[in-house]
Formats: sequence, structure tokens, C-alpha cells
Amino acid sequence: MSLCRRMALTTAVVALWAGACAFHQLPQNQVDGPSRDGIHRLFRLDGKFVHNVGRLQLQITNFGETGNQSNPSRTTVPSAEWPAGSGNDYLFAAGLWIGALDASGIPHVTTATYEREFSPDIAPTNVCVPLPLDQVADVRESYEGIPGGNRIISASVNPDDDGDGRIDEDFLNGIDDDGDGLCDEDYSAIGQQMFASEYNDYQPTTRQLFPEHVPLGIKVQQTSYAWATPGQNDFVGMDYKIINVSGRALRNVFVAIFADLDIGNRAIRGYFTDDEAGLIDTTVQYVGPTGEFVKRRIQMGYGWDNPDDPARLQDAKGGDVPGYIGCMFLNHTTDPSGATAPRRVGITAFKFFSGSASFAAGGDPENDAQRYLLMSDPQLNPDVTGQVVSGRPLDYRIIMATGPFRSILPDSSLIVSVAWVMGLGRGPSQSGGTMIDNAINAQQVFDGLYTDLDGNALTGTCGKETCLLGGGVGSQRFTYAIPESSLCRLRFHADVNTVFAGVPPWDNLTPCNLQQNGKYVCQEALGGTIANGGAHCASADTLPKPITAQTCTPDTYVDFDCDVNTGQGGREHLVNWVAAAPLPAPFYAGQDGRGEVSDFQHFYSTRDDSTRVSAWFFPGDHKVTLKWNNFAEQVRDAQRGNLKEFLGYRIFRAAGWNRPLGTNAPARNLWSLVGEWRADPKGTPAHPLSELIDPSVPIINISPVLVRWDPNRRQVRNDSSYTETDTLFAVGRYSFVDTHVLNGFPYFYSVVPISVVPGDSAGSDVVLQGNPSASNAQVVYPRGDSRNDQSEVFVVPNPYKGGAEWDLVPREEDPSGTKVTFMNLPRTKGTIHIYTVAGDLVKDLPFDGRPSGDLQYGKDSVTGGKGSVPWNLISRNGQKIVSGIYLYSVDTDLGKQVGRFIIIR
Repeated sequence: MSLCRRMALTTAVVALWAGACAFHQLPQNQVDGPSRDGIHRLFRLDGKFVHNVGRLQLQITNFGETGNQSNPSRTTVPSAEWPAGSGNDYLFAAGLWIGALDASGIPHVTTATYEREFSPDIAPTNVCVPLPLDQVADVRESYEGIPGGNRIISASVNPDDDGDGRIDEDFLNGIDDDGDGLCDEDYSAIGQQMFASEYNDYQPTTRQLFPEHVPLGIKVQQTSYAWATPGQNDFVGMDYKIINVSGRALRNVFVAIFADLDIGNRAIRGYFTDDEAGLIDTTVQYVGPTGEFVKRRIQMGYGWDNPDDPARLQDAKGGDVPGYIGCMFLNHTTDPSGATAPRRVGITAFKFFSGSASFAAGGDPENDAQRYLLMSDPQLNPDVTGQVVSGRPLDYRIIMATGPFRSILPDSSLIVSVAWVMGLGRGPSQSGGTMIDNAINAQQVFDGLYTDLDGNALTGTCGKETCLLGGGVGSQRFTYAIPESSLCRLRFHADVNTVFAGVPPWDNLTPCNLQQNGKYVCQEALGGTIANGGAHCASADTLPKPITAQTCTPDTYVDFDCDVNTGQGGREHLVNWVAAAPLPAPFYAGQDGRGEVSDFQHFYSTRDDSTRVSAWFFPGDHKVTLKWNNFAEQVRDAQRGNLKEFLGYRIFRAAGWNRPLGTNAPARNLWSLVGEWRADPKGTPAHPLSELIDPSVPIINISPVLVRWDPNRRQVRNDSSYTETDTLFAVGRYSFVDTHVLNGFPYFYSVVPISVVPGDSAGSDVVLQGNPSASNAQVVYPRGDSRNDQSEVFVVPNPYKGGAEWDLVPREEDPSGTKVTFMNLPRTKGTIHIYTVAGDLVKDLPFDGRPSGDLQYGKDSVTGGKGSVPWNLISRNGQKIVSGIYLYSVDTDLGKQVGRFIIIR
């Protein structure tokens, strides 16, 4: 966005937050209060939640904003870095917009960006997580296969996690939604990395911040998904479930994504002022969920960085980046007639803006009436405008909307699915990797696949994929009728392709079982054929059909989508968001180098706490000790009868990092493989996994698992099953010590599980592993151990000559980026006093060299106290110190030791 507009909006928003911070506070016995700038601590603005398993590092909040417009005031974490560690950001901030008409026909729009009119629930009820009240409505992380997260995917797994007869009734929000006394026990976990959050537009605090805001009375359940596998790691998918809790119908609803696409390298001032924007509207072909080729119209708002032209000053802004970013609608409710919803999935209004012009002059909308007009303007429909592209490099915002949805009734919901997509170039390309190629990949993953959910081979045949049920006793009779002009009827005509291009003509003289590979033969009994009277042709199913049944049977299924390829081979249920997901990696919860045992003890009061924190990386003297549990081994493949696909672990280390400006993770070229360990290393260079096992670590849980995988036939058994046992151990089940490190230097670690997806034969098995990943906050600094005395304390480097090898690029939270370190500190508490030669106090550095009790005794115990303390050369007054000789005094209960060091700037 433009600098003047950005400053004005930031100032206004901060002022509003600061002026209304009291309304965000709960009673003092319940919360700690707002942060220093007035924004309540519950608003996730610190960049903690970033999808980092793939190449696109997308920041997620808990109030409908993607990215973060509070950068750099609240965080320096990029909004959409691609790839990791590059410093190339493609987004300032984007937000969900929802508009509707009230009973008087007046439009109201709730926005997440720029105006933050959505809010997490500040004082939720029915809380079931052991957290302070003001920390409940946060983002929650999960992964496919997690206990409690079974989803509807196949007959081989029970999606009813808690056995109460309901499926996915308890959203991952820390609330007991179903009132059964359990917590987040039955929800749908998707992808290798899933973030979930819940927010609404009717918090009293929102009205205080934005007096003109009129709540629609909506609650949004947002989930987002990412994967590491090639072809699926350049996009992030998102679902918005919009729930009407207002008690009245919402009419003429539009849903939009507003995005400020600031594209460039954040290390360059003004990097966002030479962008381009446009709309893609094209038809693509790919393999769909049935295994057949499908044609799909893809529409996407997108942007890219205009390449610098040294000959033209206005086109030489610096900070060039090579990628393209786009946002697309993947799915929402449709109505072929257009009466109740858009006719197809896609964009119904698109526009880009630049500069600070008024709305009347083509600029950004400033109020709800203008926003709704923009979202609903038929002249902005791609059917009218066609593809559009900006004419010159500027700072652009875009909006893409879909609708209208005629109404959302009280307590009803609307789900809109989108994807953020990256690529090298616009595309498409035969070699892949472009934005359009990756958009197709995102659509394929969303489209998913058809599966035999009910285990009945007679449902999901001859194209019948939808079960229609009556309304119950006393309800109005329902008749399913196919319109005369429908493809469901005309496809059985010889001249169907004159109306529906590409549909094969029907030959009335050819038997049904010989046409189109027999796809239209509807079995009525196993082994049934038309000849033996056990099947009929789908052409006979075009007459009106009364619907009275209360349960699904083969007779209640119809070909609702008029696609013979959906509903074949007994596969009647469509599962969205299906991708090959590597096993989730153990998560290390260290923050900015705070990785001592004492830093983790508040997470660990009982051994059961190992289910919340799955990895600890402890710094030591020229070593880092990695400890993790085996939770990744509990994740099974539901599509393959709960097959356990775990093979082993690979440990990666990143070194040589200097915290480049605008990055949130070490670059991929800094990662190197430390080693690989497998349960069965035979025939591989891996080490035995038993080398890492600590047999003294306690068991947390033992669970029997029903398995339906036949290892000989390499397929799911439908007729029998067997039981295996999963045993979850505490953190420390595995332990590894890396001694190839230097004290004081930054390192990152990633423990990556490896798994195998079985093919038809051993030669076609596919080994999966995630990418090594870590955020800047997960850095580990090896340090010296504390000593029994304090006679050998020294400073390194000494003299300090303008910098040191371990220096980092300065950041707002670390303005110097450099340090000297006091080494060989004693094994007790004390304070280091730093003085000028004139005796003026410069800085006090408290320290605690006492060793903490190890969290997990046994293999590779961690018992050394912290014997070194860094100082960033910033005085107690917040100023960088000047060149000179400085004195220090180490004061403890052991006495006092003095010394000196030299700073040369």
C-alpha cells in the first residue's frame, strides 16, 4: 500500500486500539491485561503461527487476517515469504470480507483488513483447555492423524472419535462445543500442518474500536492447511465456515478476499512500490477426483514484482523477486440456475487499486456501502471484463468476491474454500512450477477423491454419488425430478453434444453395458448384470422419484451432479483436501535461544505433559542435546486401513545463519543432513533407531488399533482386520547429542520423520519426508557450562573489533545484532556489573548458573548449568556503547571477580 495511506491507517488503528484498550480487559484476576501498545494480547500479531512445512511461509492470525499489517510494529515475521529464508515477501496483509443486506435493504460489511472488525472471543464460555481465559481463542495447530482428529475419509477409519454417534462436532477451539465434558475430542484434522481459529464480528470491543461497524452476527471457523511434498508445497489451502448466529436470515451475502500484495525483498526500502496486478481467467485440464480428465475454469487474482529497468528511474525500485502470488476460490455453494448462489465456483467481482484516490475516482472503498457495492458490482464480473492486467508498476491492492448467496438462515452456515498459490512465473508451463501449474495442484488437492465410505459396493455405481433422504415423519413429501433440459436427461440422446459439448452421444441400438465402458450399468445385487436381471441401465432412472427413506440404501442414491464418473466402483463419497502428507515432525517450543531446562520446566509438571510438547533441544558446552517423543509413529494411514508407514528419522542442522532482514527461517541451503536412523536399516546407509532409544523414559499411553491392511496383497481388507498396539512414550524416548557446534553461534535443528507409501509392489513404494524447517524463534545457542568457582571468568571476543563472527543482522528486538559473551560463570546466582574506566555503571547482567534437574533422566542427561551470558553492547539507557576499555565485576555469594575488556568500534 502507499506510504501515506499505510501511515495514516496504522496511526488511526493504533490510536483506536489504544483508546479502547480498557474494553478489551477482563477482570484483573482473570487476565494479565493488554500489551504495551493497547492491543489485547489475545490478538495473534506476533507472527507465532506461520505455515512452514512447505515452501510458502504464510502467516496466520486468529481474526481473519492473513499476513500481518502490524509488521514491523508488532513483529518482523514476513506475511508470505517464498521460499523460506529468502527475505522475499509477497503480501502485506489480506483479510476476509463478508457483506449482506439487513431487513431494510441496507448493506453491511464486516472486514478483517484493513479495519479489524473480526475478533477472537475475549471472554469465551464452556472453556475446556487449562489456559487463562484470555488465551483460549488462539490459533491451534494440528495435523492429519492426530488423536481426536479423524475425519471422514474411508470405511477403514472411524471418524466418530468419541463414539457419540456424531462426526466432527467439536471444532478445534478449546471450547466444549458439544457439551459432553470432553475437549476438542472429535474434529477433522487435515494436512501435514493445520491451523484452526474461531472469531466473530459481534464482540463489544469491536464496536468501541470501529463505531460505524454494524455486526452481521456471524461466527467464522477458519482452518488452513499446508504440505511439504513436491507439487503440493507451493500453496496453502483455507476453509472459512461462516455461521449465522444472529437469529435472523442474512440476505444477498457476498464473500470476498481483500489483499494488499506488497511484493519484494523487505531489506529494500519501498520494495512494494513497483508491483503489478491482474486477474487470470482460463480453462485448464487435469486429472480429477474420479481419475478422469476434467476441464475447469480457474480464476485468480494475482500479483508480481515488476523487473527493474536501470534505464528508467521509475522502474528501478530495487528488491526484485521472481515469484508470482495468487489467490483463488476453490469451492463454495453453487446453483446452476443462479437463483440461490453463483452458477459456478469462481470470482463474480474483481478489481485492483493503487494510489490514494477516492472511491468515486476508482480508489479503495471507505465505508460499508462502497464495500458492498464493490463486491456486488456486475460490471466487475470476469464474464464482463475478461482478464485484466495493470498497466504500470505501482503499489496495488486487489479484491476478489463471490456471490450472491441468496440467504444464510439462522444457525446455518456457508463454507468458502480458497488457496494462496505461489509460482515461478505466471504459466502454465510443461515443466511445471509456475503459479497456474501450482493453482491446478491446489485445485486437485481440494477436489480430493471419491472413496467407499459405507463399505457397500452397491452404492456409488453408474454415477450415483448422492444419497437423498426424506424429511422424517410428518414432513412434506419430496420428489426428485430431473429437468428436461438437464444433462442428466439429455446425455441419453444421440444429439446431446449439440447442447453439451464434449459429451459422448448415446446410441440407442447399442446395449448399455457396451457403451462408455459400461459406466451406466447400475447394479442392484452383487454380481448382477442386465442380462440376469440384477442390474439396469441408468437411462431408466430419469423419471421423477419419490424420496421417503430415512437411511441411505443403494436405492436412495442418485446422480445429482450428472457426472457418470463420480460414483463408480462403490465409491460414493467425495473427500476434499487429499494429498500425500509426510508424517508430522516433533515440535520444539524454544523461543529466541531460551532453551535451558529451566525454560521448559513450567511446561512439564507431570509426564502426561509430553503430549503437549514433543521435542526439547537443550544447549550445552560445545553440544546440543535433542530429545523427542515418538508421537509421529502414532500417525497411521486411514486410506490404507490404518497402516503404520513410519520408517525412521532424519536429523538436519542449519548453520551459518545471520538472520537476514525480512526472513523468518533459515534458508534451505543452510540445512545439512546430520544422520538417518531407521527401525530396520537393512540395505540402507541409515543407523539403527535403537541407538537413539532411552529405555528409561516412561510410557504415556497404550492404545489398540484396528488395522485392515493386507501386506501380502498390498491392499485394504474389507472382510477382516487385526489389532496392533500403539505405545506413546514421553519426550526423551529418543535422544541425540550433536557435538559439532561452536559456543555462542546460532544453530537450528529439525527432526524429520520418514515414511513409506506402499505401491503395487516393493519397487513402486514411495518414501516420504517433510522439509527441514524452523522459525527464527527456534534458534539454539550452545554455551559454556557453569563452573565450581569464578576465578576463570573471561570475555570473548576481547578485544571486540567492530564485530564478531557470530553477528546477526540487527532487528527491532535486537537492535545491535552483535554481542560479547561472559564465559566460565560460576554455578550459582549472581550479577555482572559493567563499568566505564571512570566508574560509571553501564549495565547490570543478572545470571543463574545453577543446574536444573533434568526433565528426563537416563540417556544423555542434561545437568550442566548455564555458564555464559551474552551482552548486546547496549547500555542500561538503551544506547550503543562507544569504543573504550570497560571493567566488569562478577558478584556472587562466592565473592567478587573483576576484569576488563576492550571495545573498538
